Amino acid sequence: MSSKLINRIIFLLAIIGMCVAAYVAYTWLTKSPIVCISGGCEIVRKNELAWPFGIPFPLFGLVGYAFIAFMSFLKTVREKSEKTINKIIFGFTCFGVGLVSYFTFLETYIIKGYCMWCVISTIIMLILFFLALKQLKHQSK
Repeated sequence: MSSKLINRIIFLLAIIGMCVAAYVAYTWLTKSPIVCISGGCEIVRKNELAWPFGIPFPLFGLVGYAFIAFMSFLKTVREKSEKTINKIIFGFTCFGVGLVSYFTFLETYIIKGYCMWCVISTIIMLILFFLALKQLKHQSK
């Protein structure tokens, strides 16, 4: 898989992640009904652990995905900075995986409820992490 294709997939997944995070953040902030296949989304939303520092957890995802999308876009217009941008994207996805892993831990063992949107976001971040890792390996060849 070429580096350009990987970057396009990263960009697309980051945009999808932004959409998921924006939807969930909107429903959390406005206390609107959320589409959920189980009652887990409401259980998570109402738990104080889902609001670190009074900020809804999905806003962290929205900012993170937006940053990854921006860096991926920047990579297409600043080819001379490709290696640096690859490292930044990889670093940010490492941080993202840590964050979603922590939140999944909270959902599983403390909140005792799963938000399907959070699970989708976790899967997206894991895929982004592995793609970013693949890009790093690809550039070292």
